[in-house]
Amino acid sequence: MEALRQELLAVFDAEYRDHLRVVRDILAGGAVEGRAVSEIFRRVHSLKGAARVVERADIETIAHALEGRLFRLLEEHRPAGADDLAAIGAAMDQIDARMQDAPEAAEPGGAARDEGGAGAVADGSGADSYVQVPASRLDALVGVVQDMMGIAERQDRLWADLEDLAAAARRTGPAGDPAAELARLTRALSALSRERGRIAGQADRAMMRLDEEVRAVTLVPAGTVFGSLSGMVRQIAREHGGGEVTVRLLGMDVRADRRVMQALRDPVIHLLRNAIVHGLESADRREAEGKPARPVLTLSVRMLGVRLLVSVCDDGRGPDLEAIAARAIRQGLMQPDDPRLPETLLALVFAPGFSTRAAADRLAGRGMGLSVVAEAARALHGTARMEAGQPWGTVVTMAVPVSRRQRTTLVVEAGGMTIGLPGRVIERLARVRQADIRMADGRAYFTLDRRRAPAGEAGGEAALVPVVPLAAFLGRPEAALPVHGGALSVVVLGMADGGCCAFAVDRMLEVRILHVSDAGAVGLDSALIPGVGWPRGDRPVFVLNPDTLLERWRKAGATGGHFDGAADAAREARAPARRVATVLVVDDSITTRTLQKTILQTHGYDVLLATDGVEALSLLHRSPRRIDVIVTDVEMPRMDGFALLDAVRSDPGLSRIPVVLMTSRNEEADIRRGLDGGARAYVTKQGFEQGELLDIIRGVL
Repeated sequence: MEALRQELLAVFDAEYRDHLRVVRDILAGGAVEGRAVSEIFRRVHSLKGAARVVERADIETIAHALEGRLFRLLEEHRPAGADDLAAIGAAMDQIDARMQDAPEAAEPGGAARDEGGAGAVADGSGADSYVQVPASRLDALVGVVQDMMGIAERQDRLWADLEDLAAAARRTGPAGDPAAELARLTRALSALSRERGRIAGQADRAMMRLDEEVRAVTLVPAGTVFGSLSGMVRQIAREHGGGEVTVRLLGMDVRADRRVMQALRDPVIHLLRNAIVHGLESADRREAEGKPARPVLTLSVRMLGVRLLVSVCDDGRGPDLEAIAARAIRQGLMQPDDPRLPETLLALVFAPGFSTRAAADRLAGRGMGLSVVAEAARALHGTARMEAGQPWGTVVTMAVPVSRRQRTTLVVEAGGMTIGLPGRVIERLARVRQADIRMADGRAYFTLDRRRAPAGEAGGEAALVPVVPLAAFLGRPEAALPVHGGALSVVVLGMADGGCCAFAVDRMLEVRILHVSDAGAVGLDSALIPGVGWPRGDRPVFVLNPDTLLERWRKAGATGGHFDGAADAAREARAPARRVATVLVVDDSITTRTLQKTILQTHGYDVLLATDGVEALSLLHRSPRRIDVIVTDVEMPRMDGFALLDAVRSDPGLSRIPVVLMTSRNEEADIRRGLDGGARAYVTKQGFEQGELLDIIRGVL
């Protein structure tokens, strides 16, 4: 019976959140009358009945009292007045607070369970907890499985046809025409080979779809985790003496990994409390500054690429930079004559023990809130940042990967290992000539333009960047800077204080989204290498923790390696000098252009971009750089890829440049037209693999 009750409590937890979300959405929509009152009544009535089933008499009592009030509104055909709206909101806050405080309604560790769409499934987290999955997602999963079963059947038929063909070959006697029989068998084998290729392609696409759909099921709306916080915030504000506050929740329909959302819940609560303590102002001050009478706290969730951005902002007085600087000087975090740059000062507030409050109370002043936020973001391979709001107030944003399992990663080779560096910390990829390396106090440096000048202006912001071999932090402390082709491949990492440093690698391989597993069980240095990615068919990628890498770099005094000039000179004497090849990418899709540019630059190529054939021809004629290969789309405005190919081939000054057509047009006639027209290769986007493109470019060069 106890097991059944725990299961019912889990389902009730999801149901109450759904009712709570709908009621709050109705209240936020403005006037509540007619059908809106009926919907709230229905929700409260259902909640009361469900509470009775799981023996939550406290919630049943609150719901019953609210139900009576709503019934009178319906009976008298009256819209909800201000007192009614306040009573509805207060009752829902009370129910929410009781559910948050109840240990039996939460997962181990205090994390509340989730809800989302339509149809509950166990989440496999140990205790029986549930997420609601939209039925459309389940339908999509069923569809993918059916597709894969169809592919398996076609595979079986293919093998049967192959066995029939082999049997026919064995039955062929000496009386037949060997040449004709061989031709027939060759045609049949060719047809089976083409069918096998089609089946393999369909299987790969089905597996990718299955992977996407399974991952989508693990994503939950932000409202399932953060939607219940508004009532708690209002209660904290009342207890803190700030009176009533308006709580705005934005982006609650954004979906992300459930575990990521849950891991952010406590840090968000810290930020909301911090906003109440530091952001609330007196009514007189607010009126004098032209602010709304009631303070506004906003919790927003949004997606930026593959990163989840969770922000808490208030409309209070904003960060006190002078107070932050004074506190930092007292704690030895900065010197009195250090530059007081806003971004540097605002990064200091995340240090443990840092607080500008003169005295601690129950909510704040011990300096732990923001350090907890920063640590939680780092644990998720993300960052935390504070900035001044516009036109007033303070904004704190945590940026983390959407999924704990997926990370956008630069894959490199260093020290004989395949290494992954999270994209969030990479400021720049660069090729640095050996001649541009300067030595000072035993350290290697190069000059980097960190901020490009505006168009038409000269110069930019140049910085002297220390560079060390990444291999020096991977068990090879005496590693020399890896010079290849007269230059270093370096990854420039940005630091929280605005500075940067560079790590030299043997080779940059690719940028890709990796599924990352915990590396703890592998016996590695888990502080430096917390995860391992497993690309299909490739070697494992050891994903570094950039915070640990930078910390060790600082402790090493930025001398984690040496520059062996004699050894490098000897290597260079054996290796012929190479000019960096330039690739012209022509495509009207900015996404495709950006992707190809990133891939090619990562592998050491210079890249020029054009949006169509007309712009490409203009670049070919006027660019001072020698273009070594053209990669072009076919479908483009003004001049398509076929016309560009014809123009290049008919121009004596350009005809030497190899052209690679890369397009979604995969009909045999189009392929033949391109190759007959002089293209060196024809790549279809449907089966695009960046390794194939790189192999083709290396081949034509």
